Amino acid sequence: MSLFTEEQLDSPAGYFPAQPSQTLDNGRWTITRKLGWGPRSSTWLALDSVGRYGAIKIFTVEATEDSTGANERKMLLGPVKNVPSGVPEILSDFYEHDSKGKRHLCLVLRVLGPSVENLRLSNTYDGEYLLLHSVQKIVGDISTRLGGLAEEKIVHGAVTADNFLFWSIQAGDDIRRELAKSPSTRAEKTVGSDGVTYSSVKSQPFPNGFTWDSPKDDIICAQLYLSNYAYAGSNGGAVRLGGPKNVQPPEALKGERIDHKSDIWMLGCTAYHLLTGSPLFSDSYIDSPISVATEIVGKLESLLTESGKLSEKDIPPTVAFLRSCLAIKPAKRVSAAEILQGSWVFSGCSCGWCG
Repeated sequence: MSLFTEEQLDSPAGYFPAQPSQTLDNGRWTITRKLGWGPRSSTWLALDSVGRYGAIKIFTVEATEDSTGANERKMLLGPVKNVPSGVPEILSDFYEHDSKGKRHLCLVLRVLGPSVENLRLSNTYDGEYLLLHSVQKIVGDISTRLGGLAEEKIVHGAVTADNFLFWSIQAGDDIRRELAKSPSTRAEKTVGSDGVTYSSVKSQPFPNGFTWDSPKDDIICAQLYLSNYAYAGSNGGAVRLGGPKNVQPPEALKGERIDHKSDIWMLGCTAYHLLTGSPLFSDSYIDSPISVATEIVGKLESLLTESGKLSEKDIPPTVAFLRSCLAIKPAKRVSAAEILQGSWVFSGCSCGWCG
């Protein structure tokens, strides 16, 4: 059992052991709060020397050295900038060395909020799923982002709920007010499996007011961003997909050509997981993707009925949507634009302030 509740600071991947009040980039940035973490990085709210806040994504030593971190920087500074909305904005980048002398790539991004996966997992006592209208809104917004990427001929490569981030407060005054209401938790000392004592810090993303059971009139005001471009690449190029293998499309598992329709497969798998609280495919799919997918997709009606999460009238249109994403042959899958033209999703914001 892990000794750490969040990132494994004793992992060979080499996480950067940051903590509040620590300075980065030769004193330019001061860490004020931990926002989150993932398998390749941790993200920290920091204040720069001129009073500007940023979210600093600090990559592991492994992600710094294996080029996935550099690929994310290249994509965010390059073609992703042409996507009109709903993608991270990079402000600057630098390298930081840890106490062992290991180098970590750091990307300074606009502050964003918690992930859709955080929202799903918050439904602890009722099955870790989201309501249908929330999933329809989430899929609609992410399809908009995927449509923008497809126009730029970009494959995202990691279309999973932990990479769907809610918009967050970004103005300095708003951030200071939130920090005053909810200060950063203190670092706790944890002895790793290597015998070294580490300072571990709990993530505190800024709240966004949404809950797993938010009504439709509330969740429609959400703005979702598609983050994590470590695995992104050119359509049809040598893209290595991220995320669990049981959400990757058959063509990826068979080593065949990847394109924007591969993102659509992952979106369909993610939608099912959000709707039911359970992954669509088990590990048996990885070894025999076509036969297992054909069988499972063929019985979506019964799977959704057995889940008990959808009403009887909502199952047929949901099955139709999922099957349109999960066609075995990529050419037969819907595009992001076709998803948005359909009636199953809704996207955008009804707050009256967004364009």
